[in-house]
Amino acid sequence: MKYEKEPMRILTPAPNGTYEVTVMVTAHEDITFTIYSQSRRVMARDVKMKSGEKRDFTFNVSVCDCQKRDEGERRFEGVEIYILCDGDLSAVSAVSPVTVPVIYIAGDSTVTDQPSEYPYDPTSTYCGWGQMFPELLNTGIAVENQAQSGSTTEDFKNINFTAFKDKIKAGDFLIVEFGHNDQKIESFDAYGGYTENLKYYVNFAREKGAVPILVSPINRILFTEDGTLLNLLGDYRNAVKKVCEEMNVPFIDLWTRTTEFFEAAGAARAWDYFRCDGDDRDYTHTNDIGGSVIARFAADELIKNNVEPISGLIKRDMIKVEMPERDVNAKPMNAKELEQIRTIGLVNLPDLDRDITKI
Repeated sequence: MKYEKEPMRILTPAPNGTYEVTVMVTAHEDITFTIYSQSRRVMARDVKMKSGEKRDFTFNVSVCDCQKRDEGERRFEGVEIYILCDGDLSAVSAVSPVTVPVIYIAGDSTVTDQPSEYPYDPTSTYCGWGQMFPELLNTGIAVENQAQSGSTTEDFKNINFTAFKDKIKAGDFLIVEFGHNDQKIESFDAYGGYTENLKYYVNFAREKGAVPILVSPINRILFTEDGTLLNLLGDYRNAVKKVCEEMNVPFIDLWTRTTEFFEAAGAARAWDYFRCDGDDRDYTHTNDIGGSVIARFAADELIKNNVEPISGLIKRDMIKVEMPERDVNAKPMNAKELEQIRTIGLVNLPDLDRDITKI
């Protein structure tokens, strides 16, 4: 839903580490609200409460004092809680240290914690699926999403990774998803530099005693005239799968899940899940609605791969996704010509005419 007001902020100073946080909310009228932590990581979304009702919301938060962002960095002083609500409420938080595994996420703009503008509209806000993932988890594990817009596997290794690589410990997890930006650079073709960097992350995690998890990139919504998606990232998906098979790593196939889902939606309805602000439309970056869908795909894939203890801590009643139905009468506003590939600088392209339905 939309919100007009900027969020309430509650800061509890705290050093690097993991914390159990309980937010105690009192409604002074009928309200709907959303709880974020840190850099807009969703902990509870569009919760409804009646006037006079009191409820506690408990979850785990990872505090990492530094996040690399573009040319600079953002510093965190502790546990940051934000409550987005247009109604009248009061809230306090209780924060205590807790020892739980951390899911570290490395990736690009399709995964990162994207900021928001206010008034808030979920359709026009950029969203990486990593920031939607925490709301799907019970206590017992924390998420540290360090994904960065514009990153290749190499950029991240040399810049963003330096902010947290010394914090990864035995029992933690390292989720890795790249491809959209690697595809723009010759030396990071799917079976060359990209594959070598994926192996670097796997080996690094294992040296730390952590569990590596590799994720195929989500698909872009560039449609052909027959209503299918262009196979822009299929080779990168296959490269991830190959590394996972060779190195015995859990394979989270978001390329296939998003391809099936957005083709079912069709070229018109696919816009419902991607950032759209009037005529300013995006065919690579999801909005909050799409980010939530893909986070649920990721959770489901983790369960299928039996990645414990993550799979046992997923709120399974929250991850079901209904396949959309195409509006056959809708005008395909986001059907794109092949010429547009040049506008996003892609150089490492698969065979675009290849049948991708059975990949």
